[in-house]
Amino acid sequence: MAGSASRKFGRIDPFILFLVVPMLLIAGVMVWGGLAWVGGVVVVFALLVLLLDSWTNRPLPFEVPEDDYDYDEPPHQGGRRY
Repeated sequence: MAGSASRKFGRIDPFILFLVVPMLLIAGVMVWGGLAWVGGVVVVFALLVLLLDSWTNRPLPFEVPEDDYDYDEPPHQGGRRY
Protein backbone atom coordinates (compact mmCIF):
# COMPACT_ATOMS: atom_id res chain seq x y z
CA MET A 1 0.00 0.00 0.00
CA ALA A 2 3.01 2.30 0.37
CA GLY A 3 3.18 2.74 -3.41
CA SER A 4 -0.39 4.01 -3.69
CA ALA A 5 -0.02 6.44 -0.77
CA SER A 6 2.58 8.43 -2.68
CA ARG A 7 0.31 8.97 -5.70
CA LYS A 8 -0.46 12.62 -6.38
CA PHE A 9 -3.70 11.97 -8.28
CA GLY A 10 -6.61 9.58 -7.85
CA ARG A 11 -9.61 8.40 -9.81
CA ILE A 12 -11.83 10.89 -11.61
CA ASP A 13 -15.34 11.03 -10.20
CA PRO A 14 -17.83 10.01 -12.92
CA PHE A 15 -20.24 12.76 -11.86
CA ILE A 16 -17.71 15.41 -12.85
CA LEU A 17 -18.58 14.51 -16.43
CA PHE A 18 -21.90 16.35 -15.90
CA LEU A 19 -19.79 19.50 -15.80
CA VAL A 20 -16.98 18.68 -18.20
CA VAL A 21 -18.97 17.28 -21.15
CA PRO A 22 -21.15 20.40 -21.54
CA MET A 23 -18.04 22.55 -21.26
CA LEU A 24 -16.46 20.61 -24.11
CA LEU A 25 -19.64 20.92 -26.17
CA ILE A 26 -19.64 24.68 -25.60
CA ALA A 27 -16.00 24.79 -26.63
CA GLY A 28 -16.87 22.92 -29.82
CA VAL A 29 -19.64 25.40 -30.60
CA MET A 30 -17.25 28.28 -29.98
CA VAL A 31 -14.64 26.82 -32.34
CA TRP A 32 -17.30 26.09 -34.95
CA GLY A 33 -18.62 29.64 -34.59
CA GLY A 34 -15.24 31.19 -35.25
CA LEU A 35 -14.15 31.93 -31.69
CA ALA A 36 -11.39 29.36 -31.42
CA TRP A 37 -9.55 31.20 -28.66
CA VAL A 38 -12.68 31.22 -26.46
CA GLY A 39 -13.15 27.51 -27.15
CA GLY A 40 -9.53 26.93 -26.20
CA VAL A 41 -10.02 28.77 -22.90
CA VAL A 42 -13.10 26.66 -22.13
CA VAL A 43 -11.16 23.45 -22.91
CA VAL A 44 -8.36 24.58 -20.57
CA PHE A 45 -10.90 25.22 -17.79
CA ALA A 46 -12.46 21.79 -18.39
CA LEU A 47 -9.04 20.15 -18.10
CA LEU A 48 -8.34 22.11 -14.92
CA VAL A 49 -11.61 20.87 -13.43
CA LEU A 50 -10.63 17.27 -14.25
CA LEU A 51 -7.17 17.78 -12.78
CA LEU A 52 -8.57 19.33 -9.59
CA ASP A 53 -11.09 16.50 -9.19
CA SER A 54 -8.41 13.87 -9.65
CA TRP A 55 -6.18 15.64 -7.13
CA THR A 56 -8.93 15.83 -4.50
CA ASN A 57 -9.62 12.10 -4.91
CA ARG A 58 -6.01 11.07 -4.34
CA PRO A 59 -5.38 8.26 -1.83
CA LEU A 60 -4.91 9.13 1.82
CA PRO A 61 -1.29 9.11 3.04
CA PHE A 62 -2.29 6.97 6.02
CA GLU A 63 -4.42 3.92 6.80
CA VAL A 64 -7.89 4.47 8.28
CA PRO A 65 -8.71 1.84 10.92
CA GLU A 66 -11.89 -0.18 10.38
CA ASP A 67 -13.26 0.53 13.88
CA ASP A 68 -12.49 4.26 13.79
CA TYR A 69 -16.13 5.30 13.57
CA ASP A 70 -17.82 2.92 15.96
CA TYR A 71 -20.13 4.44 18.54
CA ASP A 72 -21.49 2.85 21.69
CA GLU A 73 -24.80 4.24 22.85
CA PRO A 74 -24.68 5.57 26.40
CA PRO A 75 -26.49 3.43 28.98
CA HIS A 76 -30.17 4.16 29.54
CA GLN A 77 -30.64 6.35 32.64
CA GLY A 78 -34.40 5.90 33.00
CA GLY A 79 -37.12 8.32 32.07
CA ARG A 80 -38.28 8.92 28.55
CA ARG A 81 -36.26 7.88 25.52
CA TYR A 82 -36.57 9.97 22.40
